[in-house]
Amino acid sequence: MFRPAFLLALAAMPLAPVAAQAQAADPAARVAAYNDQVVAIMKARLPLAQRTDRFEAAVRAYYDMPAITALVIGPKWAASPAADRQAAIAALTRHSALSLARNFASYGGERFIVDPDVAVRDSSRIVKVTIRTGTSGGDTLLYRMRHSGGEWRIIDVIAQGVSQLAVQRADLARTVATDGVAGVARRLRAIDGGAQR
Repeated sequence: MFRPAFLLALAAMPLAPVAAQAQAADPAARVAAYNDQVVAIMKARLPLAQRTDRFEAAVRAYYDMPAITALVIGPKWAASPAADRQAAIAALTRHSALSLARNFASYGGERFIVDPDVAVRDSSRIVKVTIRTGTSGGDTLLYRMRHSGGEWRIIDVIAQGVSQLAVQRADLARTVATDGVAGVARRLRAIDGGAQR
């Protein structure tokens, strides 16, 4: 069943060229394709490790993880060695995938309804999704997207008025201050290693 949490997005399966072009041009179409994949993974009822692997591929495809990691870490990002930045991106990607795998464990009749009216916020687009089970009113997620690499990618998810990006920044602030970018990768790997044992 779906359990409300701060969520990231998933990747689509291989697409026909026309569908892929539509997604690249339309942030709502990107999110709709993501929703289909969320449902597919939930219906598969895979063990945690396998769900995490599938979500990791999805996060890489649909998120702008380099930009997200830079925003989470803040001013120390630009001056950090490239190897440390890459390690932090990989660790945050895996951490995000594990979070999704735990929150989207199995299918319970959820419907993901995408609002076609996309809001414009400077260079970002905001896509609203309502998740409904049965006849309940449902939970609302707002996906903040930016155009990157020729397609729309998710940069933040807002659930119950709370930004996932802001939560991650707050959670890692002390690690960034004391151990820098390299410390972020170590911290996330330690958290995730313990969670999967």
